[in-house]
Amino acid sequence: MRKRLILTYLIDLMKIGAGEQMVRAPTTYLAHIFGLSQQSASRVLSELSDLGYVIKEVKNGSVWIKLSEKAKQEVRSYINYVLGAINHPGEFVFKGRVFSGMGEGAYYMSQPGYRRQFYAALGYYPYPGTLNVRLTDPIMIDQNKVLRMMRGMQIRGFRDKSRTFGDVKLYPAVIMDSVEGAVIYAERSIYGPDVVELISKHNLRRKLNLTDGTEIHFRVKLTEIR
Repeated sequence: MRKRLILTYLIDLMKIGAGEQMVRAPTTYLAHIFGLSQQSASRVLSELSDLGYVIKEVKNGSVWIKLSEKAKQEVRSYINYVLGAINHPGEFVFKGRVFSGMGEGAYYMSQPGYRRQFYAALGYYPYPGTLNVRLTDPIMIDQNKVLRMMRGMQIRGFRDKSRTFGDVKLYPAVIMDSVEGAVIYAERSIYGPDVVELISKHNLRRKLNLTDGTEIHFRVKLTEIR
């Protein structure tokens, strides 16, 4: 079942009070709420239960249900995603926590073959290092997957005397509402979609007084990368 369809059903169940307490949920009632046949409503409920979104109990021959914490968190995340689209049109809003990487960012950011192109794309030489941010919100992780598929600012890979370096993409960003920077995505990145790497002309840890575990937010300007 697709994520957005799941969210639609979860919101329907929240509207009948299943977010706060166990509610009686005969298939005739669910069919009306979901706008489906009884058979389809029963199948949807079973799938939501199997996926860990619904807690289901049978009492005196009746089915009672309640949304799990996982379900409520995903609904809240989706609401924040929608509000972000309304309040920040043309942008993706991200939030996550700073963590230390393996220190490879400084090495790659210092390569002359990249630095020349960074300056041409951004108008400045970035600080030699990346700020690693781990996302936990499933909606934002999905959002990051979409971002990675967008064209972005293309930084071409190159070869030096000892090895080859892969392509890189940049996405202009505003970090903590005050610092200009960019999301950087390396073709050969070791990180999955739950991690975002940020660059700036500043040492972001010093500029924003960040330590591991600090929560930060940033906005990616989609209008500049289409």
